[in-house]
Amino acid sequence: MDLDEYYNIDNILAEQIVKDTKRQERIPCIALHDYAAETNLLGDGQPVDRNQRFELPFWIAKPMAQFTLPGNMVENSLISIELPKTFGTRVRNALDASASNVDFRLLCPYFYLFGLKLLDLVVDKPLAIALRTAFRARLLDITDFSQTLGASAGQEFLQKLDETEKEIYKAGQESAIQFRNWTNRSIHLIKTVNITRPQ
Repeated sequence: MDLDEYYNIDNILAEQIVKDTKRQERIPCIALHDYAAETNLLGDGQPVDRNQRFELPFWIAKPMAQFTLPGNMVENSLISIELPKTFGTRVRNALDASASNVDFRLLCPYFYLFGLKLLDLVVDKPLAIALRTAFRARLLDITDFSQTLGASAGQEFLQKLDETEKEIYKAGQESAIQFRNWTNRSIHLIKTVNITRPQ
């Protein structure tokens, strides 16, 4: 995490990807080395064998995937990361079919932000394309609904937004209010002033 992201609450929450308040979502990983029981990698005191699949919280998996061992070893990294189901084939197919119908709030409250964090660790060009395409498709609906103040239209869609999209929607609403105020001249009304000479 960069220094400017350290105090950013959205970045902290995005790495948690909490879907259920009782459990933190974990990232599927593959061990690239043998880890003894003393390492306690999984928190249960069990050894982890090379090529064994397991799950870790993102905040642990990220530095382990980025760390490289010194020397000319075949596997310099400690673990490799796989994509969680939230960004898997089923979700991508749903995004391709109709991005506006996918409920990001249930999938991952920080869908785009966490997707970008995953792209730093996993080489997956189709994921980058899927994120960009979904964002563009949904952005049109978000901007349309943000300009219709007071209307109940689109409430079902608005409930499916992730946190990034909610911020864009709020910004669109604020700009629509400011534009209406400007066109109605309710902000900067010119008033007549009674100028008299002091006596």
